[in-house]
Amino acid sequence: MNISGVSYNGNMQNAEQKTIRPLQNEGSKVALTGMKLSEGKRLDSWEITHVQSENSVLLANTYQPGGSIKVVHTEDRHYLRNTEQYFGVFDQYAKGQISEDEFIAYSAAFKSEVKNTLNTDDWVGGINALVKEMRENISKGISNTPDNLKTKLSTGGIELTWKELMNMQKTGKYIDKFLDAGGAGTYMTYANIGIARAYVHKSGLGLTEDQVKFLSEAVEKKIDRKLESSRLILELAAAVKQNPMWEGYYIGGTGAQPVASNTKMISEITEAFSKIDPNDKSTYDVAVDKFEDVMRSWETIFASYVARQAPGYAATHVQDKEYYSRKAFQAIWNGTY
Repeated sequence: MNISGVSYNGNMQNAEQKTIRPLQNEGSKVALTGMKLSEGKRLDSWEITHVQSENSVLLANTYQPGGSIKVVHTEDRHYLRNTEQYFGVFDQYAKGQISEDEFIAYSAAFKSEVKNTLNTDDWVGGINALVKEMRENISKGISNTPDNLKTKLSTGGIELTWKELMNMQKTGKYIDKFLDAGGAGTYMTYANIGIARAYVHKSGLGLTEDQVKFLSEAVEKKIDRKLESSRLILELAAAVKQNPMWEGYYIGGTGAQPVASNTKMISEITEAFSKIDPNDKSTYDVAVDKFEDVMRSWETIFASYVARQAPGYAATHVQDKEYYSRKAFQAIWNGTY
């Protein structure tokens, strides 16, 4: 494996500093002028409503020329633990139990959560239409449930009911959970990549063919970022004085985490998990067997090293062993990780 060098301009304190001088000190006697804008684009024609709160991120509705723009802030509390919980918030707004500002803030948080999970370039559309349907149901004495709402929400070029969107979101969040476990640059990273690719196609998830394709593309983008992160930390680890104990298995040393570097082991793990049939659990078990076999030589060496270290170090090794265990692998595939 070839690792490119990492360099930087270390002595920034010696760089020449230039004073930034105000424009009026440059000797210019000409007043600053700008283009003549139409009435709809001039900021001085906007009516701004500002709602102040702490721990905030700015959010604004799309501005319509000639209208007003409402500015609110989202707080940590608007980002709910479970995306499905936003259903109750939207139902509350339909019943008039929360303010419009709260609805806008929760909607923005919801859209951000879905956008991140499904890796789309646009926001979720149709929330206002969903609330309108909720209000109509309430006026008819019908309780709103994920099953009885027919409004189509849009994201990433596809349209989904609330229930369908939440099904995709739930699967995507779960894949994120195990794909991101342990960070990047470990041997488990390559196993998790293979699992993620197969898991999207696993039967019983309730996804249509188009939804599987959409989610699979989102997962591939996340895998690309994971591999890029692994490459970057590999370069950083290669730039420090190496720990001889890791030779042949990891690179790194003082000031850098150990990074998986044995290309033969990485290739064998990648190949094993690429052969998983998402509808045949026995093929998953074969991949897990291969992973344990590939890691066995390192585990033997590392166990000997741990035995000579302080008890706290040994405890960390026990935790890692649990993370790589067959039980942990089975929990991932069973959806209980």
